[in-house]
Amino acid sequence: MSKPTIDPFTNTVIYAPATVHAQRGGVLYDRLMNAMATSPYLPRKLVESMLLYVEVAVVGVPEWIFGETNGEAPTVEKRIDSSIAASRLIMADTVARGDRRKVAVLTGGAGGLGLVTAKAIAEAGYHVIIGDRAREDGEKVVATIKEQTRNENVEFIYLDLASLEEVKKFSREVQKRTNTIDLLINNAGVMDIPEFRPTAEGYDCQFGINHLGHYYLTHLLLPLVKKAPKARIVMTASAAHYGAQSINYESLTDASKYDRLHNYCESKLATVMFARHLAKTLKETDPQITVNCLHPGSCNTNLFKSSLQLQVMTTIGLQLLLRPASRGARTIVYLSLSEEVEGISGEYWFDERMRQRSQASNDVAKQEELMRFSNKAAGIASL
Repeated sequence: MSKPTIDPFTNTVIYAPATVHAQRGGVLYDRLMNAMATSPYLPRKLVESMLLYVEVAVVGVPEWIFGETNGEAPTVEKRIDSSIAASRLIMADTVARGDRRKVAVLTGGAGGLGLVTAKAIAEAGYHVIIGDRAREDGEKVVATIKEQTRNENVEFIYLDLASLEEVKKFSREVQKRTNTIDLLINNAGVMDIPEFRPTAEGYDCQFGINHLGHYYLTHLLLPLVKKAPKARIVMTASAAHYGAQSINYESLTDASKYDRLHNYCESKLATVMFARHLAKTLKETDPQITVNCLHPGSCNTNLFKSSLQLQVMTTIGLQLLLRPASRGARTIVYLSLSEEVEGISGEYWFDERMRQRSQASNDVAKQEELMRFSNKAAGIASL
């Protein structure tokens, strides 16, 4: 890892983002994932079912036994804590001068990775707006975060990403509270739903919530993001995107073509392609906005409650190898706040490291096809 530099304005130590080479098993993991994704000899269903186990075996087990490697840098936790502290001090000074407090909008903040992330962003001094469909849990989370962070600028707004009309209502409520967004975190998601469950518009709920709802929300909130001097958009993707080489658009509305795990992989491929395409577009029109997506790792959260893979791991006693929400949220917080990623856009991250995306996600023609489909599904001319 290169030597750190000092930010003259905040006196904060800034390290270069870690590469995959700084992680035990990192290079092997990247190569295996892409080799599995493109192999003409491995059945698709086998690839989809093995992604989790490969991650745990190649990355999770070595880390669990030997701990993390950080090169010459302090631990990631210390570096993130430093970013939070620096942001909090700057925000306090900014508000004291009578200037605007930064605003973060986060989906899926009522539990799991989103809850951990929301707390960290609140600790950093942001005005945090949490969107989630779990109203009661969301309101409890807001009260808890306020108490733990002593930041009263945290609020909950009901959001159902499975309904574009509800997404629009959420957007209107956000615009009543702020005209500028500095940080948009598209985090909410569902996984491995056993049966075809349509959204209000008739799309598979995995694609509808994981991609389409967030796509439409980003469209509605992007004018507010563009008003920020510097802004970040962070999307929670998944290594499951390696499991899909393309998107079968018929399976998104036809229950007979639905495949619970493959449709999830397709939804996450859509997230990675969307992040890549949006980053490229904004680089030309609004370079002050960066867009990145990430894989949080395999975490023991409610996202896995329908997962056959988790049931297998639990049955054979390997659930301890799954990450807690606090570990999974770390890369989300890192991409949201760290000075180390300033100006970096269009990348796919895992464990605070830039990773190799799948070859399919880099296909420009497939990205453009997704944009056309998403625009039509959302009833908009363009993003």
